[in-house]
Amino acid sequence: MRCRSCNYDITPFFSLGEMPLVNSFLTQEEIAMEEKFDLSIGFCPKCYLVQLINIVSPERLFRDYIYFSATSKFFLEHCRKTAKDLTKKLNLNSKSLVLEIASNDGSQLKFFQDIGIKILGIDPAVNIAELANKNGIPTLPEFFGYDFAKKLKENQNVEADLIFGANVLAHVPEIIDFVRGVKVVLKQKGTAVFEFPYLKGLIEKKFDTIYHEHVFYYSLIALKNLFQKADLEIYDVEMTPMQGGSLRIFISHPGSYGITENVKNLIAEEIKTGFDKIEIYQELNKNIQDLKNKLMNLLDEIKKAGKKVAAYSAPAKGNILLNYFGIDENYIDFIVDKAESKQGLYTPGTHLLVYPPEKINQDKPDYLLVLCWNIADEIVDQLKSYHDAGGKFIIPVPDIKIL
Repeated sequence: MRCRSCNYDITPFFSLGEMPLVNSFLTQEEIAMEEKFDLSIGFCPKCYLVQLINIVSPERLFRDYIYFSATSKFFLEHCRKTAKDLTKKLNLNSKSLVLEIASNDGSQLKFFQDIGIKILGIDPAVNIAELANKNGIPTLPEFFGYDFAKKLKENQNVEADLIFGANVLAHVPEIIDFVRGVKVVLKQKGTAVFEFPYLKGLIEKKFDTIYHEHVFYYSLIALKNLFQKADLEIYDVEMTPMQGGSLRIFISHPGSYGITENVKNLIAEEIKTGFDKIEIYQELNKNIQDLKNKLMNLLDEIKKAGKKVAAYSAPAKGNILLNYFGIDENYIDFIVDKAESKQGLYTPGTHLLVYPPEKINQDKPDYLLVLCWNIADEIVDQLKSYHDAGGKFIIPVPDIKIL
């Protein structure tokens, strides 16, 4: 397999085996027809990019999508703060245009719109783009790339002061085409800002961010090489708490802004840690196996004691954990999720029927396995009455905690 950025041979280092598409929830009739696909990742020793070995077509993954941004209060607060912070940092005003790629239901753009800034969303999920448009967020149901960017600029005179993308940079197999498109529609003094789970999370056992939608797992050293191919440069970087630890990078045309110490320091830290060598990634196999053994032993003990365990939330990362660890109806009495779009359907691979959260109060499980561990604090706060009544939370990643 060749690197999707530099065309060098990549070295495989970890595999989850055959996995279902983790955002494809099923009716009972669809269970028998469910497909699974290889989920293995490798490292490019030339440009340092970590990536999937095999991919599933973006058309299949994203045209009809089940994830809606507005589900989490934590996420919405992050969106509000992001709009405020970027407006100030980049001196945006009523004449500015914010173009968001993979804008989903428009949750992020709405906060820019409320400030009085012009907005435009792009998202390939037809069902979600339709909802965003109904809610007053102008959204084009398209995949973003070089050709599409040229049409935007030439036919609609679109040039953005801010191009924003949260959790999209990892999802695009034709990544060089994508970043070349960014170059086309970015104003001369504009900034592109992308946010995504940081590669460091893998080293910290946050393996459940590996799924078919995530083609890439980025370090800053790999991103620097990537954007240089489109004649763009990273001039600043920040850490955010999203997805259990994300990077936010700031990109411009070369020489538009001075490169900050943040960029220089993080690159130096990554080199020191060994992000440019295969050895650090090869440790993932043992670390994840240890985590699996500990969690399965814990669940075995709980079930042997006659206790009831429910799973809270069915995010993509949670479905990876359930499938890879083999956590099915023998360990989980039921699973709940706030998203109505998932309720009444079965989870990918493990085929657990998804109930509304109200079932927790009805059945009163002894333990809740929190699969959306990245917002565990929000869940514990929401379910305070359950906790006060003696219910316990199991946080499975990156290290097992019982609250």
